[in-house]
Amino acid sequence: MGAHEPRVRHPRLRGPSGLPTVTVGNPLGLRADPCVVDRLMALWARQHSVLSRHQWLEAGLTQRQLDRALANRAVFILHPGVYALRGSKASFERDLMAACLATGGVASHRCAAYLWRFRKFERPVVEVLVAKGHAPTLDGVTVRRTTRLHPGELTQIGAIPVTSRPRTLLDLVSVNPELVEGALDGALHQRRISLRAMERVLDRAGSHHPAHRVLAPLVAARVAGRRPTESELEDDLLAVLRRYGLPEPVPQYPHSGRRIDFAYPELMLGVEANSVAAHAAKEDVQRNAEKANDLLEWWILYFTHDDVHGTPADVARRVEDALRRRRLAPPAQPAA
Repeated sequence: MGAHEPRVRHPRLRGPSGLPTVTVGNPLGLRADPCVVDRLMALWARQHSVLSRHQWLEAGLTQRQLDRALANRAVFILHPGVYALRGSKASFERDLMAACLATGGVASHRCAAYLWRFRKFERPVVEVLVAKGHAPTLDGVTVRRTTRLHPGELTQIGAIPVTSRPRTLLDLVSVNPELVEGALDGALHQRRISLRAMERVLDRAGSHHPAHRVLAPLVAARVAGRRPTESELEDDLLAVLRRYGLPEPVPQYPHSGRRIDFAYPELMLGVEANSVAAHAAKEDVQRNAEKANDLLEWWILYFTHDDVHGTPADVARRVEDALRRRRLAPPAQPAA
């Protein structure tokens, strides 16, 4: 029932005792208790217009009534044991909810990363994790299995069950290891995750899990004080520096009350990622001007999205040249 549709009072039939027993003309086309139908419709609304056979029976309706609803096309089958309401529109959320109900699983890996809005995960994919029991093969659904899924690693986004942010990062190691660092930094920068939570999920995974080669060093570095990058462009710029074998810079280096995106402090050389989206506001332009004035003794290189993605070799060459020149004539360090 839509949020703005008037509620219809259905006429009641009377049984042999003369007492009202059933309702006629409900949205499912069934004779049923109107309270039961209302509860089912509310559940359908919460679950993106999908419902499982178990939920149907648990609500108090019968298999025969379900067969009748299918026959009169009030509902239709999405997956074995999972049904959509007539007139519902196809959507990513509906497909995902149906996959979770059909498998008994939860949204995970790239799907969970998309739901949590991790960096670089902008394409919706239906991917679920199943902890126990048999899971059917479903068209358009990637089903993954695990023997370990701690209750603390499960949560919900609306009605959709999903792995927690820390568990999602752990699982991403097996499918997109190259994107794990940016996803971790994005969640840390937005304060959506804690390093302690990451340490706990790594401990539960055990020392033989692949995440201990990929994710554990990243977490340890940030526990030790490494600051997270603050944008996808910074991630991409750092990737260019690494790809061309340049020395690892210090991200988000603090100096004179400012932070430099990437810095080589001993050479007083900084590298900034200039994003139009991040710096277009008037207050950002003012802040960047003040920042430049506070860093006069530094050499600062500025690179845009077009630089990083269009001419990465030129970016690397400019940084390498600046490093060479600074080493040949080291800057005088300001007095403490």
